[in-house]
Amino acid sequence: MKRLVLISLLACASVCFAFTNASAPATYSRTVAGTVYDSQDLTPLGGIEISEIVAGKVMQTTKTDGDGHFSLTATQSRTMITFSDPSGDYQSSTMSFDMNKEDCSDLSVPLALN
Repeated sequence: MKRLVLISLLACASVCFAFTNASAPATYSRTVAGTVYDSQDLTPLGGIEISEIVAGKVMQTTKTDGDGHFSLTATQSRTMITFSDPSGDYQSSTMSFDMNKEDCSDLSVPLALN
């Protein structure tokens, strides 16, 4: 009898554990990186703000370094990235990516002057 109760408890615990893990949200992380530059003279642009947007909500923001380089870790496989100049000298740009289908590890992002 004790053996039957023990086996039943183990089976119940295993099923509960399986359902708990199955319903947990999957975490996603893939790097989006590249260089932002002036579309006319091709000079790199420092200080450009890069934001990941999912379902209309800003998930994270970073800025390009002095050489125009940026890197962030996407939180979703399908994501939208905006590139904007806080000074307003350059036009903003928005790009949508399907991280499962596209390599986003070395992007070249041109921005045009306003």
